[in-house]
Amino acid sequence: MKNILVLLIMSMMTVSIAYAAPGDEPEQVIVSESVKGSFGKVWRAIKHSMEVFGCPKPQIEKIIEPTEEGGLYKGQYVSDYCILAEGDDSTKDVIEKYSSVPRIRGGIWVTCRVQYKVNVKEEENGMTKVILRAEMSGFEEFITGANHFWVSNGDLERRMMSMILRYTQEEIKKASEE
Repeated sequence: MKNILVLLIMSMMTVSIAYAAPGDEPEQVIVSESVKGSFGKVWRAIKHSMEVFGCPKPQIEKIIEPTEEGGLYKGQYVSDYCILAEGDDSTKDVIEKYSSVPRIRGGIWVTCRVQYKVNVKEEENGMTKVILRAEMSGFEEFITGANHFWVSNGDLERRMMSMILRYTQEEIKKASEE
């Protein structure tokens, strides 16, 4: 009888834990690529890609030079907020295209924006690793009157990474022609 009671309590605990676990929240998409190219070429490609996408001014642009001769470079690039949509007529459609609309009953979204966070690390053998994240945000004016932040569905990250890869190849081609 005692064993049955213990089993019953244990099963109730696991059921309540399963319901309490956060499973509805989407996870942030992280896109990572190792690129055949020097740190400088990849860095210029990132800056050019941000300009083309409409995010020309960074909040953070930090290059960490190697401390020793022949060391490897690292860098961090955080874009300013890039406006994807403004106005209550089209903003919700843009949010739905790149993520799930945050659940605010009766909310009216008037802006949608994205911020890119890129970490770059030079590796051995002429490779450079690029790690890209994006965070979406927007202003809801009717219920909360505040900015809200959420994760994207990954489309923006993949588009930006493909643009960075394309411009890196152009940088490499340009350097070989000179």
